[in-house]
Amino acid sequence: MGIGDMLGGALGSMGGADDIVSKISESGIDLSALTSLDAEGVTSMLAEKGIDLSMLEGLGISVEDVIAKVKEHIG
Repeated sequence: MGIGDMLGGALGSMGGADDIVSKISESGIDLSALTSLDAEGVTSMLAEKGIDLSMLEGLGISVEDVIAKVKEHIG
């Protein structure tokens, strides 16, 4: 299963930012690397890995929400 499929599953379940952070982590992306980036940097880094976070806005989840959850998850 690809990263896009995992992220799509998280979005489909409407689990919110927590599920998305879990799926990003499961994909092998180092969450600590995301904490030092701003929203644009996180979006760019994940886009390089094939993850498009622009669809989150329609679900009421911002990139900043994902960043906050990542920091919470590692902290």
